[in-house]
Amino acid sequence: MTTPGAPRVRGANSLQLRFMLLVFISAALLALVASTVAYQVGQERALTASRNSVEALATAVEKTVAIGAFAKDAVLLQEVAGGLARNELVDVVEVVAADGSALAKALRPGAVDRMGATLLTRPLMSPFDAKEQLGQLRIRLNDAKVQADADREAYTLAGAMAAQAALLALILYLLAARMVSRPIVRLASALRRMTPGSSERLQTPASHAGDEIGVLIAGANSLLEANERQLQTERRLRAEVEAMEAQYRQIFDSSSAGIFVLNEGGRLINGNPTVSRVVGLSMDQLRTLSEEDFIARVFHRPEQVRQMIEEATRHGETVSADLELVQQGEHRRWVHCLISVQEATEAPTVEGVIYDITERKSEEKAVRHRAEHDALTQLKNRAEGLATLDRFVADALARGGTLSVACVDLDGFKLINDRHGHHSGDEVLIACAERMRAAVRRSSDLVARLGGDEFLIALRDVGPGDAVLSQVMHDLVESLSRPISLSTGDTVRVGVSVGVACLPLHAAESPRLVRAADEALYHVKRNGKLAFVLALAG
Repeated sequence: MTTPGAPRVRGANSLQLRFMLLVFISAALLALVASTVAYQVGQERALTASRNSVEALATAVEKTVAIGAFAKDAVLLQEVAGGLARNELVDVVEVVAADGSALAKALRPGAVDRMGATLLTRPLMSPFDAKEQLGQLRIRLNDAKVQADADREAYTLAGAMAAQAALLALILYLLAARMVSRPIVRLASALRRMTPGSSERLQTPASHAGDEIGVLIAGANSLLEANERQLQTERRLRAEVEAMEAQYRQIFDSSSAGIFVLNEGGRLINGNPTVSRVVGLSMDQLRTLSEEDFIARVFHRPEQVRQMIEEATRHGETVSADLELVQQGEHRRWVHCLISVQEATEAPTVEGVIYDITERKSEEKAVRHRAEHDALTQLKNRAEGLATLDRFVADALARGGTLSVACVDLDGFKLINDRHGHHSGDEVLIACAERMRAAVRRSSDLVARLGGDEFLIALRDVGPGDAVLSQVMHDLVESLSRPISLSTGDTVRVGVSVGVACLPLHAAESPRLVRAADEALYHVKRNGKLAFVLALAG
């Protein structure tokens, strides 16, 4: 099977073609050099051979020409000169006497006596006295014929050298193609047909068992084995990673904790279904928060979350807190949130985990309410009432404000409790508590039950000279004195005695304020009840 996308060798990319071109270019250069040298050598050899041939002829007739010159036999000399001139390598033959006079002269048919032609001279010595020179034998060569013969021989030699170089190049190409190129092409084709990671291997031909092709195939097989092992390892690891990702995804999706990831801008990158359930948004609505501020959309106090992120970034640790969510419907919802910042990546991310603690918060609130409030009247109990009064006093002193404290005692309550029973007494206390709450400002003032039929009231920012103090006390005495209907059908009345002390007129501490108000209360009781009295200035 051919691997999809496997490259095919074509055109100028073919190593075989490039090798062939290089071989032929090298052969051509070699042939050019060899031919040039061969041409020069051949020409020189041909020229030398032509001269040697003419000189041999001259040597052969030299004695005959010398005898003719000695005897001054013009006929003999002319016949010898004519015989020499019939050679195609010779243009002109002259026999010249010692005094320079011409004894004989012959031209090859069609030849022209050219003064610039190559001249061969042989001295003619007397046959009887070797020291006596009778004249010269002059032979002018047929340079054109000599040069043509030299060129022909040179071209023949150069052609033979060029043909030899071309034949050598062809042989080299065929050997390279057979021994290198074709085995490599077959090897590449076999590699393309192999399936990646399979156990297939390349077969080494017997003819290449010990050569470089065999080494190449062995190396390729080693690479295939390593590739197979690597792919098997990679597949195993991928399977393990996919299994782990599936497991983590299942944990992520099914976790009882809400898990979310935000970018630097507070936009949602990812969140599990528990986040959707806890914050009260559908998954579709949750996904839209990738384009909105998740923190502002989900948390009641976004600035608190951003402070947690800054702290986690600054200290490099996880920060946790109980946070209220944006209210969805009638109920307030709370989560315990853990925030950490991951800065290892190029873009830092905020990771958050939230647990729904609404029920726990409700229970804590109920427990706190039970600890701070009277179980019967739901007013603040003695401990919480006095603690709240301490805070009121500290705030008034810090601001330079005023505060009025009233001690209230129900007159005749014990008689009702004894006559009508404890249940009826409880009904009276509940009714009186409601009337006291109605007489004051619920958002800022304090009403607490100190015990039995004794109560404490604190009016913030109300001083002894304020008309509101007298109005509230009159309303309080009037409302508490009205008849109370019992569940038994009976109607009862209670009296009320109220003592009032003011800060800073009477005291600057809560215990002294209560004591001053309590003393004023007893003054009321001693002087007829059903009234209120302001404590005497200390």
